[in-house]
Amino acid sequence: MKAALSTLDLQNYLGQKKKIMKIFAHFCSFTPEEILHAAGILPVRIFGSHVIEKASAHLQSYCCSYAKRVLEEGLTRPLDGSVFVHSCDTMQRLSDIWGYSVKEEFHETLVLPVVIGAGIEYLTKELDRFRKRVEVFSGEISDNTLKESISIYNENRKLLQKLYERRKKGHISAVVVDKVMKATMTMLKQEHTALLEEFLEEVDPREYSHPRLILLGSVTVDPYVLEIIEEYGQISYDDLCTGSRYLPLVEELSLRGIAQRYQSMWCPCRAVSVPRGPHILDKIKEYEADGVVLLLHKFCEPHLFEAVSIKNTLRENGYPCLQLELEDQPSPEQIRTRVQAFCEMLEG
Repeated sequence: MKAALSTLDLQNYLGQKKKIMKIFAHFCSFTPEEILHAAGILPVRIFGSHVIEKASAHLQSYCCSYAKRVLEEGLTRPLDGSVFVHSCDTMQRLSDIWGYSVKEEFHETLVLPVVIGAGIEYLTKELDRFRKRVEVFSGEISDNTLKESISIYNENRKLLQKLYERRKKGHISAVVVDKVMKATMTMLKQEHTALLEEFLEEVDPREYSHPRLILLGSVTVDPYVLEIIEEYGQISYDDLCTGSRYLPLVEELSLRGIAQRYQSMWCPCRAVSVPRGPHILDKIKEYEADGVVLLLHKFCEPHLFEAVSIKNTLRENGYPCLQLELEDQPSPEQIRTRVQAFCEMLEG
């Protein structure tokens, strides 16, 4: 399992799948993957190209690096279709640019309510609209088929929750967890579940003497940042959209159940029933963390706006915090120097 995930060749894997099924790109954990799966479509989260050549001609310089990277991927290697979610203004406008610039068979954008809990009825109707839109492309999606797909996704997420529970008991490399999470967002769920079951039998959390850290942010596009952080600290928990925010289950096997799941995903782009500050404090105590690292992308407005209140909350409760703001090409040595100093301060 470790070898299977660490050496996963996404392009080769998708090439094999493309022979037997349609593949849709998506860019957000709020994407209703279960609906696409029920339609016989493989939803693949795009993390983007590391080399920006074409995308800059379509986007303003103040757009975040994630938007630039995923557009570069679409312009270079388009898939059969794409699904956008109005998570932030940049991604909403990127949907328009993508639809105009990338040749594909299907393109759709879901518009979420700003306050998820207060907009469940609207969100359920929006998911039903999306389901009907997909049916025009793929054929009817029966309620039973949708329930089966939700159950398949729930089974996978239960195993991912077990991985995070193991992580709580000891150190499991954040780089490995990141690969597991990205694999589940790009592979057919049944295949990933089978591999994940094997992995959980193999993984053995080990003792680690470095300070325990919680990582907050959005998308870990550059895994080497995790490698640098773990040279000096132990990432015991993450609050990332490519990490723990993906874990909540769909309790009711229906479109409404999918909508209700989004209330537990703790994203700064959408208001949820419980403020994120207390949620982060609960996780610090649960995972016995010594400090917090904010891993933010430059020009990512939702996370940068939230960073002020999060840092104030941490300061008021006596928890040290390091903010790393990543640009398109961050300097590894600058990151290493700041992380090393932060972790030495925690140890002192």
